[in-house]
Amino acid sequence: MDIYLFLGKEPLMIQNKIDNIISSSHCDIYNIKKYDCEEINVSEAIQDAMTPPFLSSKKIVIIKNPLFLTSIKLDLKHNLKMFIDYLKSPSPSTILIIDGTNIELDKRKDVVKTLLKHANVNESKELTIVEAEGWLKRQLLLIGYTITDDAIKEFFNRCGISLLRAKNELDKLINYVGDLKVITLDDVKTVVTREIETEIFALTNAIIEKNKERIILIYQDLTKIGKDAMQLMGLLSRNMCDLLLVNKFMDLGYTQNDIAKRLNISTGRAYYLMRDAKSFSNNSLEEFVERLANLDYKIKTGQIDPTSGLELFLFSL
Repeated sequence: MDIYLFLGKEPLMIQNKIDNIISSSHCDIYNIKKYDCEEINVSEAIQDAMTPPFLSSKKIVIIKNPLFLTSIKLDLKHNLKMFIDYLKSPSPSTILIIDGTNIELDKRKDVVKTLLKHANVNESKELTIVEAEGWLKRQLLLIGYTITDDAIKEFFNRCGISLLRAKNELDKLINYVGDLKVITLDDVKTVVTREIETEIFALTNAIIEKNKERIILIYQDLTKIGKDAMQLMGLLSRNMCDLLLVNKFMDLGYTQNDIAKRLNISTGRAYYLMRDAKSFSNNSLEEFVERLANLDYKIKTGQIDPTSGLELFLFSL
């Protein structure tokens, strides 16, 4: 059965598995096509899948961003009947790959039920910190490099357990240390940058959960990389406001494209905001947006110092 569905939140692992299928198929580049179904109707991909390969025994059709498999309302009306019919009777000369990285299947949908019945389903689970550390050591061992234990800890503190981001940062580290072939704590602190959006979302999450230990840790990390109180307040307020707006838009039945247009952001960014917003209630977001607005007013009217005000807000939760 040459239909594959890849799920999970590890893009690098999923891409490696797709690359292995491509490599073992011996298809040339003329017989490998990718379709982004965030922008293109799935019927175009299926029409291609039904077409015989060009001077070859096999062809590969890859469907990316199959949001029609989720519960998100879309402006683009996909021809799901054509997709379902193909799943039931696929072309023997086509390998169909559905890249479902970071999506959550709506298992109530007929299209999802049919896909799960007819596809080879492979889910890549996020690594534990121990597994991630083992992965890092193996990558370095393959090229004759080593890394100190304190450097490993700091490395994952900075980039999180995302193999795609970890791979990019590791490549930068290898180029930086060069022939020394030993990566130290100072090397990691010099080269590996923190992803601010990820840190701010983590801070938002910790605030909503009132996890004081996590709040203090993230705040200290952000100040170490030069973010002052006003910058952090601005980023935090914007993140909470965006999540609150997205929640309210979803309550009104807005689609992903609607939200992208209203917030003047990409549809991809809208998708992730919609996914993340589901973790928070409107009441909790409204409470903290109001508290941050009051704090901003006090700072701007000279009633409190920015750093003291932010720390009082964070550490008194």
